[in-house]
Amino acid sequence: MKTYKNILHLIIASLLIMPLLAQADDGNEGGGRSGSTNSNSPAVAAPSVKPIVSLSAAPTSVPYNGVTVLTWSATNASSCTASGGWSGTLPVSGSKPLYGLTTTRTYALVCTGSTANTAGSGSLSITVAAKPASGATPVGINLSSVSDWGDRQLTFVDVMKQSRGFANINNPWDPSTNPPPLDANGWPTTDFGVYFITIPYDPLQRPLTASYPSMFGTYTLSFNGQANIGSKDGNQIINQVYNAATNTTTAQVVVGPTQTGLDLEFYNTNNGVQNLQLLRPGYALGTGQVFTTQLLNTLQPFSVLRTMELLNTNSNPVTAWTGRTPVTAPTQQDPRGIAWEYVIQLANAAGKDIWINIPEGVDLTDTTTNNYVIQLATLLKANLNSNLHVYVEYSNEVWNSEFAQNSANLNSAINDVNSGADATLNYDGVNNQWYWGFRRVAHQLVRVSQLFAQVYGQAAINTVIRPVFVFQDVQPFLTEDALRYVNSNFGAPKQYFYAIGGAPYFGGSTSDTTLDGLFANLQTSLNQYMAGFTGLPAYNGGVVWNGVTFKSLAKYFGLKSVTYEGGPDLSQESNSTLAEQAENDPRMNQYVQAELADFYGCGNDLFVYYSLATAPGDTFGVYEDLTVPTEKSAALTTVIKTPLASYNVCSATDSGLLIQ
Repeated sequence: MKTYKNILHLIIASLLIMPLLAQADDGNEGGGRSGSTNSNSPAVAAPSVKPIVSLSAAPTSVPYNGVTVLTWSATNASSCTASGGWSGTLPVSGSKPLYGLTTTRTYALVCTGSTANTAGSGSLSITVAAKPASGATPVGINLSSVSDWGDRQLTFVDVMKQSRGFANINNPWDPSTNPPPLDANGWPTTDFGVYFITIPYDPLQRPLTASYPSMFGTYTLSFNGQANIGSKDGNQIINQVYNAATNTTTAQVVVGPTQTGLDLEFYNTNNGVQNLQLLRPGYALGTGQVFTTQLLNTLQPFSVLRTMELLNTNSNPVTAWTGRTPVTAPTQQDPRGIAWEYVIQLANAAGKDIWINIPEGVDLTDTTTNNYVIQLATLLKANLNSNLHVYVEYSNEVWNSEFAQNSANLNSAINDVNSGADATLNYDGVNNQWYWGFRRVAHQLVRVSQLFAQVYGQAAINTVIRPVFVFQDVQPFLTEDALRYVNSNFGAPKQYFYAIGGAPYFGGSTSDTTLDGLFANLQTSLNQYMAGFTGLPAYNGGVVWNGVTFKSLAKYFGLKSVTYEGGPDLSQESNSTLAEQAENDPRMNQYVQAELADFYGCGNDLFVYYSLATAPGDTFGVYEDLTVPTEKSAALTTVIKTPLASYNVCSATDSGLLIQ
């Protein structure tokens, strides 16, 4: 009986357990219906994973009207939405430059997870400096040319655009005598090398990490094609990946603290590469940003950007509009200067007026639509922001025999007079070929003004379009002669010209042996310029062979008084170490302020300082690296922030300026 009960209990228990076993085996081999789900069991939901959002900006503090770049990424997310200071739907990672910032704002990002009801967020604030006070002092700045050698201006995000050009693999530093074959677009069709950044000598022998910190970091490389990549300067190439679907290679190039330049060599390319980019540290592939954030923010205090060196005006070989540098050229380091399209883009991105220079070799008498200035004016009118002004100069320092434009202009003037093509140049029977050449510069600028008027309309001349006649600073009587020439042959100069001016540099001596001696000579030189900023003696329209000033000439002819360049000039110092030390002496701050204070105090209109950034050994630059403030940058910042009306003292004599 006991055995029977036990068997019965086992049968009942097995009947109760079997459904549970069947449920557990459902979907497994030999258990129930493969792939089916028991209708009595609840569905198991995937775990909810909250997205992690990272949002950063470089920089987080910008000047008024400045630029920053937002960078973000989100893990476990399918999409992102921006709010606050920006808006729109965004991918889960990327970067975005923000231009023209005028108020402090918070930028927020919410990213949605791949499953319902999960989201992550991030936010940060960008601090924007206060708007400059109304009536602040206007100061312009000269920009440097694009070059691999000593580049300190950080012009392009893509340093390929400043590179020296392509050379063969054995001599990558010498593209002029060892170029590889190139395709129709300028890209190499064989193995090649290229130098992006090379370093000049520093008289103080400082470590590059101190004098040029912007050079170091991780650059991002991409190009169409495949190659083995090396660097003769020892730069490290990492994370190289080839995408066969897009025929694109990407990699990173690490420039460490012991490197002295940035070069790359490309081996086993199988017919070369195309569309090579090397982006500076902090910029991601796919960015639409052309000019660096560092450059755009450094330019914000200035009112006018003179692009003479960006355009390689001196000895520029261009003679026709079709011969200009194309915007598609792999490098913009070119004897013809950078593409006009980039000049316009820079002005628009910075929100600044521009000062441009017309190459001496172009034919201004061309009556067709191919006329260089007609084409340029048309391009500017169509693409430059309408609220910006254009200062226009004919070539640069045509009086200066160091430049090819001097002899070219002189020869043209002689031919024009002898052939009768331009009898106005000898209208007074001066019979002096040098004066013919100087007057031809004025006539050429009259033509430039007239050509711009054809495109913009006459009302734009001296408002939107501002032709400037600037000439040798130490001989203002040559400008006097040019204005009298224009007045006698074409009518009042103010119909064509906006302003006149020179380049008031003050310098030391080649024999300086101490800093005190150097600055004493600087002060002597600076004091000699004080009288030149005044309107004394007043000009009455007659011939004045000495004593005339740009200010007095400008007042008489109804023009503005400007400088096209100016500042301290230590280039003649025989002791380069001493000159470099003077750059960072507090007295340099005082002297720069003193010159500009007297210039504006005497009622002049615009000082265009020379220049923004140069390498050690070239003492003209405000900066040696845009990220490192200097005595000069402090001086210019002080002047610009000072209300123009505060500069009301004009030194009329050499002894009128005493620097404390």
